[in-house]
Amino acid sequence: MIEQPNNTNDQQNLPVATTNQTAQSHSRRSFLTKASVGIVIASMPAKSVWASGGGVAQSIVASGHGSDFADGDCIKLRSPGYWMNNNKQFHTLNFATVFGGPAFPRKSGQAFLANTVTFGQILTTNALKGMSNVNFHMVAMYLNALNSGLYGVDYPIVGSDKPFKTQADFARYLYLKASQIGGAAKLGMELSAIISKYPA
Repeated sequence: MIEQPNNTNDQQNLPVATTNQTAQSHSRRSFLTKASVGIVIASMPAKSVWASGGGVAQSIVASGHGSDFADGDCIKLRSPGYWMNNNKQFHTLNFATVFGGPAFPRKSGQAFLANTVTFGQILTTNALKGMSNVNFHMVAMYLNALNSGLYGVDYPIVGSDKPFKTQADFARYLYLKASQIGGAAKLGMELSAIISKYPA
């Protein structure tokens, strides 16, 4: 009869211990799962570009665009500096026409740039590069996609069997990501990291 209260106490303590063990086991499983996914993604030549960046990268993978669009080849990207100094025929392209909206301002709260801003102006003028140089890097990524197979660039992201059917689809996708709250600065940093990681 005296054991009954002790058994009750043991039963009351048991769920606490079980809860702690369950939480620890779940945490370990979660960590191992994430680590395994990271290793698999990092081993994929083209997917790793998108998977490493978080926002832009994860969105493309999650939306069913996770196939190895570079056919096993390493992606090679030209920097904004390259496009600034070479192939100046692209400098006349209009940012708003290509991306479907005006270039982003340098600081939060400022007005968007005029619809007449060209790629060349963005590539050569600090004040037009946008938050975290987002305009600057969007131009470079667009030109990399447009010129895949030329100028040492290997970035076959556009085509009937690729993540984006047309160049315009890719441009709209980038603009949409930049247009989200806080998206311009974040996208600028992500694109910069991708370009730096995979230089041509």
